[in-house]
Amino acid sequence: MSTVLVPTDFSKNATAALRYAIQLCKQMESNLIVFHCSHISAYALSSATTEEQMTLLLSEDEAHKMEILQEQVQKAYKHHDLKMPDSTRLLVSYNPLFIETTLEIAEENKVSLIVMGTHGASGITKFFFGSNTSVMISKSDIPVMAIPEGQDYEGLEEVVFASDLQSFSFELTQLMPFAQATKSTINVLYMDYHLDPDGHKIKAAREIIEKMPYKNIKLQVQPATLDTSLVSQIKHYLMTHKPDCLVMFTRERTLWDRLFLKGSKTEDMSAALNTPLLSFKKG
Repeated sequence: MSTVLVPTDFSKNATAALRYAIQLCKQMESNLIVFHCSHISAYALSSATTEEQMTLLLSEDEAHKMEILQEQVQKAYKHHDLKMPDSTRLLVSYNPLFIETTLEIAEENKVSLIVMGTHGASGITKFFFGSNTSVMISKSDIPVMAIPEGQDYEGLEEVVFASDLQSFSFELTQLMPFAQATKSTINVLYMDYHLDPDGHKIKAAREIIEKMPYKNIKLQVQPATLDTSLVSQIKHYLMTHKPDCLVMFTRERTLWDRLFLKGSKTEDMSAALNTPLLSFKKG
């Protein structure tokens, strides 16, 4: 986890994610890139009647946004009584395609992790239904960490990895660099619907864990019931154990497709994500 990227639109939630990322980078000894994808309204662009005027307009806008970005980042470091390291990079680029541009920046700079805040007045609800963060998760091959509104960084000591134990070895290997960088314990949470009465899947998972070079891994088998939505059962586990982060693996264009059963309520999803979510792409 050598480099962390934080996209920002200068909103309150983006600032909260930036503050979180600063402390996370300090814990992981990672470099930080803060990126603003600038967008100018069609009305403003219409005032430029020549190519030279358009170039000047974009240049002035970029310079103005860089000033705002510098102020935001300086304030975020000051919030933690920290001096901004020389390694911290600030980038501004004009492009109306936020997701695509951010992913290009991430690839060009060999980013290991993207940190974003959930966006808008409806917070987590918009995270699930069409926000930039949910789209980023669906499209990014780079892990994305979503920071709930109002979340303060209190260190990362325990992560809960909710898993159906399919592709378990691959997923655990993907999670390993993050766990090693933060020196956190991985609690693998398996919700057991008793579909494997002989316990072959659980036994295989324990054998995989035993072979892993990283030893701070535990398997938690939690009895599950069809009478309650899976998200509510996950929510109960999070409320009881209070981990620092929830880890999930997602497929292209499908958000937590293996986590939520049909009938889960939006408010249940919202409550389940009072914990930061670290999302990886399924192989």
